[in-house]
Amino acid sequence: MNLLPAFRLAMVGSLALLASCSSSLDTTRIPMSASSGAAESSARSSSDMADRLERSLNEYRASIGKAPIPRHAGLDAMARRHCEFMARNRGKFSLGSDNISHFGFEERAMLAERRYGLGHCAENVAGGMIPGNIPSELTKAWVGSSKHVYNLKHDWSATGIGVYVAPDGYVYATQIFGNKVHSEMGMNGRFGIF
Repeated sequence: MNLLPAFRLAMVGSLALLASCSSSLDTTRIPMSASSGAAESSARSSSDMADRLERSLNEYRASIGKAPIPRHAGLDAMARRHCEFMARNRGKFSLGSDNISHFGFEERAMLAERRYGLGHCAENVAGGMIPGNIPSELTKAWVGSSKHVYNLKHDWSATGIGVYVAPDGYVYATQIFGNKVHSEMGMNGRFGIF
């Protein structure tokens, strides 16, 4: 959604969706590339799941006459870290779903602008026990929500997709969207004039 602290939640089956933020959260990182084979396998499967979700989302976009949104490695990393963060803090959020949140979205948006020159950011998140084809079910859930599908239909310069599947099978997904900033004045400069 946009940078407003507004909260939107939709429940689709056992899948919770959140389209735009909570405290006392664990901000330590979950290692995704530890030397153990299980951690490496988990990282590969999460990466594969994100690639499959991208294909599913682009199939939807093609069905409505939209071009694919280019993947951005930096946004991918942010989206993946946010999924890991939600997994670590499962049950601690308070804005409609205690398992998923946009907590930290403003920081991700500012980092996207500062580091990658991407502004006007938005984010879709989802989480739940998802039977069947996970990428297809996530796509259907986001398309079925007016706030999420708005982000999916918009023209964006770049996107990042992250998926994390917890050991108990609970799935976390984040998609971050951004557009190239064509202004001489960055976000901090725009805020500073007020």
